[in-house]
Amino acid sequence: MKILITPRSFASISKEPIEILKSKGFELLINDTGENYSETQMMRLIKDVDGVIIGTDPLNENVLKEANKLKVISKYGVGTDNIDLDYAKNNNITVTNTPSANSRSVAELVITYIFAHSRRIIEADKKTKEKYQGKIVGNTVNGRTIGILGLGKIGKSVARMAKGLNMNVLACDINEDDQFADRYNVKYVDFVNLIKESDFISCHLPLNSKTENMISSKEFNMMKTDAILINTARSGVINENDLIEALINDKIRGAALDVFNEKLIDIINDNPKINNKIILSPHMGAHTDEAVDKMGVQSAENLIDFFENKTLNSQVV
Repeated sequence: MKILITPRSFASISKEPIEILKSKGFELLINDTGENYSETQMMRLIKDVDGVIIGTDPLNENVLKEANKLKVISKYGVGTDNIDLDYAKNNNITVTNTPSANSRSVAELVITYIFAHSRRIIEADKKTKEKYQGKIVGNTVNGRTIGILGLGKIGKSVARMAKGLNMNVLACDINEDDQFADRYNVKYVDFVNLIKESDFISCHLPLNSKTENMISSKEFNMMKTDAILINTARSGVINENDLIEALINDKIRGAALDVFNEKLIDIINDNPKINNKIILSPHMGAHTDEAVDKMGVQSAENLIDFFENKTLNSQVV
């Protein structure tokens, strides 16, 4: 059987994921271009493959219609918004992901953002390199409140770390895990109360019709003026134009985004007033050596489990 592997970082830490697949006799088509595949490239490459390990490359209806033999999609990571799940479901294509592989890595980035804003690290670095010798006064996080939108595996990892910092933890999720909440003293609240009461708001939501633009001008007007908004999920959850307006008009203190539209960089560069208020990183939350290796192994194992008719622990469709 032929397997298409698109993620650029697949097996970049160790060769174990490739060795696992080769031991089962699969023929592997590995992306060695150093870039994501385009829709046109995916339409050509997917024609005669039995399975695909997918990163963020497009698997929309146009692509999947060309997949004459495709039986399983193994997502390298968590988010599946680049995959047409309805088409997959209607055409008996199984979809899996790796939700436990990168949860700690993403959560650690969230905590990094919290400290970076609280202690004004970006501003301090810039000024110090300019030989500034004055004081830069920040805040401790002890006793502050973090609101977690989406208490899945990543959200729970953030909650555990936040409790270790003696923070108050609020959460909003359509599925409430009372046992976890009791153990870690997490308080479930509705969306509006989380927005109003949190010093830090961390987004861990999938992107869909219900979550797109979930945080826009209405929500910014409800936030504390010293609130920090953090997004390591999907850029579409936040209306970025409204975010820029909120930062310019001091409606919130700052933001930290690991996911965003590229045009946001130009907008920030054109507004020097907000440069120190927003931290950007290149979708690196899941990219630690440890997480990359786990995602590779788990996505390979998910694919093998499917073909060997074993129970799938992380089936999406």
